[in-house]
Amino acid sequence: MTSTSIRTILGNRPVHEVTPETRLRAVARLMAEQRVGAVAVVQDDALLGVLSERDIVFRAVAQGLSVDDTEARAVMTPDPVTLDIDAPVSEALARHLGDAFRHLPVLAEGRLVGLLSYRDIPAEYVMMFEHFREMSAARADEGT
Repeated sequence: MTSTSIRTILGNRPVHEVTPETRLRAVARLMAEQRVGAVAVVQDDALLGVLSERDIVFRAVAQGLSVDDTEARAVMTPDPVTLDIDAPVSEALARHLGDAFRHLPVLAEGRLVGLLSYRDIPAEYVMMFEHFREMSAARADEGT
């Protein structure tokens, strides 16, 4: 199997951005209209964070915060882990995509060019990575 890059997976898909001041209702509308599960929080071309549907539900709605008054900055994940656009899929999985993160911002020459979702990763890569992780853990256990 040849290695697939993040660039190949993302293709020409647009990245959806909001400002830190964007109210959560507007973010949720954008997500619904664009059928995406996360947006990048950007100011002056600088990536500040990622805001996902789960962030809105768990960090805002479930906590009783108003979606009309709460800004993206209040519930986003700040300073997110990022990937280079030419990185292999294995790098995304190694950075805990699917475990700690469901979305990773993708950069090209330091500029935001996309958001990679765990759902974007082909199933065979996820299975191979999980198998590798299990094998590595078994070898580590043998050494103790």
